[in-house]
Amino acid sequence: MKTIALLLLLTLSGTSYAEISKVTVCKAWKRITKADSFTRIPITYEKDKEPNAWVKFESDGKISVHVTKGLMRILDNEDEIAGILGHELGHIRLGHYEDSRLPTIRTAIGINSSIQYFDDAATFGEGAFSRKQEEEADDYGTALLRKARYNPRGLHDALTKISAKSYEPKRNGFVSGAISRERLAHTAEKAGIEHRIEADSLIGMDDIADIMLGK
Repeated sequence: MKTIALLLLLTLSGTSYAEISKVTVCKAWKRITKADSFTRIPITYEKDKEPNAWVKFESDGKISVHVTKGLMRILDNEDEIAGILGHELGHIRLGHYEDSRLPTIRTAIGINSSIQYFDDAATFGEGAFSRKQEEEADDYGTALLRKARYNPRGLHDALTKISAKSYEPKRNGFVSGAISRERLAHTAEKAGIEHRIEADSLIGMDDIADIMLGK
């Protein structure tokens, strides 16, 4: 019985993952902006290997959304990139880019320790958000996933992968700044993730395997 269940699981899910495409990013951006009634602007694709995304807000009021090749390479589905884009849209909608000390902001979604989680807005440096603002953007992004009828755990799963990637060895050491456990726990709670199955979203393949195996 277990053998049959595992064979069915492999048939359904496959054994490897492919990076998401620009088509997937565009589809996610279209759905997220439509759900938020936001005037959609083009996505700018960067060749950076670091998994990253940010919104650039310039003094003349122009806004541009950026996604790196490194980010697209580690994500597996549209729910995850939709969560990241929803997070960035949250920063815009919540006015986090209006602080006069941040004329041009490049947010790494909490990747780099140098720009992640300042306890007080007074400690801002260029490209930094406060702990409260990051959590607000996470909450906004997760709520927007639900509104756009995506799996609400998309942002949490994407941040988990980004955090894991930050520990991979590089030629000159390690990429700095994994996302904190507290932040991942917060996004999991907001997504309704409990015992790996959330009632208001799709059941993952791991959950299907456990159910079929009687776990």
